[in-house]
Formats: sequence, structure tokens, C-alpha cells
Amino acid sequence: MAIMKFLLPALAIAGMAAAADCDGQTIQNQGDADGLASCKTIDGDLEISSRVSGTISIDGVERITGKLTCKGAVNMTELSAAKLAKIEDAFMLSGLTTLATLKFDALTEVDSINFEALPRLQQLSFTKGVTKAGSVRITNTDLVNLNGIDLETVGDFDVSNNPHLTEVNVNKITNATGFVSFSANHRDLKIKFPNLENALNMTFRNASDVSLPSLKKTTGLIGFYSNYFEDFAAPNLTTTGDLVINDNSMLANISFPQLETVRGAFQIANNTNLKSVTEVPKLKTITGALDFTGNFSEVELPELKEVRGQFNMQSSGKLNCDPIKENVKPNVRGTFTCLGDVDDPQTRNPTSTGSNPSRSSGAALSGYVPPSGMTILALIGAVIRAAL
Repeated sequence: MAIMKFLLPALAIAGMAAAADCDGQTIQNQGDADGLASCKTIDGDLEISSRVSGTISIDGVERITGKLTCKGAVNMTELSAAKLAKIEDAFMLSGLTTLATLKFDALTEVDSINFEALPRLQQLSFTKGVTKAGSVRITNTDLVNLNGIDLETVGDFDVSNNPHLTEVNVNKITNATGFVSFSANHRDLKIKFPNLENALNMTFRNASDVSLPSLKKTTGLIGFYSNYFEDFAAPNLTTTGDLVINDNSMLANISFPQLETVRGAFQIANNTNLKSVTEVPKLKTITGALDFTGNFSEVELPELKEVRGQFNMQSSGKLNCDPIKENVKPNVRGTFTCLGDVDDPQTRNPTSTGSNPSRSSGAALSGYVPPSGMTILALIGAVIRAAL
């Protein structure tokens, strides 16, 4: 009995010491998570084992200096952390095929978000809203919106293969410093960036609406591929890198009323309902090539004074090339082609980056441009242009 009098307090002290271990570690079960209740800060990475099941609730932790990750925990149905406000490295969830609830009431800041293969997750319960993230990647989830991601600035923003995602409204973003890409989500997806003014590189695929009312400048590519909207307008866009409008079968109207400079190639191709291109009244300079092909019968470029690359305009419609030859041809440094009433209008590899989104690897038909092609080369082109 005397031994027990000393042994029990010693065991209690040892248990307290273990519970007070706030270094990075792996959670194997809810008991491990409960052991972190006294830790306001986890110093290092916090990993959730692929062997966990059911509900994991991380209570007490307010900050993780490293990553929060969980990969392949196919039996975990719920993950929550009521007080966690900041993850200083990546927040990565992958292959959680039964996860239906993700509840982080206090989370406002992460270095990056990477959610992939979460087929049961329909909403993000981020009550305060994540306002700071260096990058966001969300792919192969069951999300219907991105409520809870309330960023002011972002680097890369990749949202793809979310079959029930119908709304993306990121009201506060004014600056996107990386690659913004949307593809293969719900056909009715509406994408709204109401306050975005500056971007590096943006591509939109398979969306029913894209709204960029405040956008003034993109340094690199802005591209629209295989979308379903009938109208697109960028009322405040003045300068962009490559501008590509390709294979949007329902598109009937485009408007760029303030656009003056395309620092790269300007391509419009395979938009079967687009009969005229007349709402680019201030366009003066294209530092790459111009490549318009389709079924249009009217094109007006009244202020175009310089095309440094080739000029290729071909239409199966009744396009009158005489005014274009008279007013634009003298300002073209490269080869000049303008043809109306042709059976098979042909693009001419126009992009300043050396790739053709309408012909390379079936890109226009699939709505996909391999990352080693247009996207990466557009970044290289943007860096070169910025240095000039």
C-alpha cells in the first residue's frame, strides 16, 4: 500500500507530462486528440492517421505552426476543431471518402488549402471565414458552393472536378497573384469575382457564367474555353496578356469597351454563335498575333494601330475584308490573312507562348490545356513581359 501511495501520484504526473506534449504528432484516435486539449499551440505538423474512424474533434488547439494533414482516412466521417484559428503551413485533406462534416468555427488563416477526393463533403463549416490563404486547391469534392472561403488576396486558386458546385462568389478578392483556374465543375456553375481588379493568369472552363466587373489588368493569360454562357463582358479591363476565347458554343456577344493593349496573342476561335466582334473599340496594340476564326460576318477594330505578330482572320460567314485590309493591314508586322466565306477557317498558331489552345492535344474540344503547355508558358511569357 505504501508503494501505491507513491506510484499513483507518479503515474498522474507522467500522464500530465504526456498530455502537455504539444510538439507535432500523429492522431491515431479520439483519445490522442483529447490529449491535446491543454495545447493552445501545436509546434510542428499535426497529422491525422489514415486508420482513424468516425469523428475526430480537436479541442483547445488555437494554432498549428506546421501542417494539418489527413490522407486516406476512408472511415473518418467528421473532422472539427472549434478553436483553431491559424494553420501556418498547408491544410491538406485527401482521399477521405466518407467525410461529410468539416467544422472549423474559428479558422481564418492558412498558408494553403488542398482538398481533394472528398466525395461526401457538401459544405465547408468555416464560421468566421478563411480570409488569408496563399493558395487554394479544391478538386473532386461534393461541395455546392465555397462559402467559408472569404479571401482578400490569393495566389493560385484551382477549383476543378466538383460535379455539384454551382456557385463561387468570392466577394473580397481584389488581387490574384497566381493561377486562377476553374474546370469540369457543374455545368450551371456561376463564378463571380465582383471586386477583383488585378490578376496574373486566369482560365475558365465549363461554366455557365463568369463575372469580372472590376477587373482592370491581367499580366498573363486570360482564357475562356468550352463555357456555356451567351454573353461575356469585361467592362473595365484595359490591359491583358494573351486573350483567348475558344470553343464557347453558346457565346453570342463579347464586350471589352476599355481594352487598349493585349501584351501577347488575341485569339477568338470556334465560337459558333458569335456572329460579330465589334465591342473592342479602344484596342490599339497587340504585341503578339491576332487570330480570329469562326462564323462571324462583322469585325470592327477602329483603333488598332499595331500588331507585332501575324494577322489571321478567317470566317465561314460573309465577312467583308476590304475595310480591314485598308485600315489594319498597314499596321501588321507579320503575315496578313483575311478571308471570308471559307469552308474551313484555320487558326495559325497565334499565341506568343508558342502553343495553340485550339489545336494542341485537342485542348479546345476537351477544355483542358496541359500544365506543361499554355499555362506554364503563359507564366514564362508574363515574367518576360514584366521585365521589358
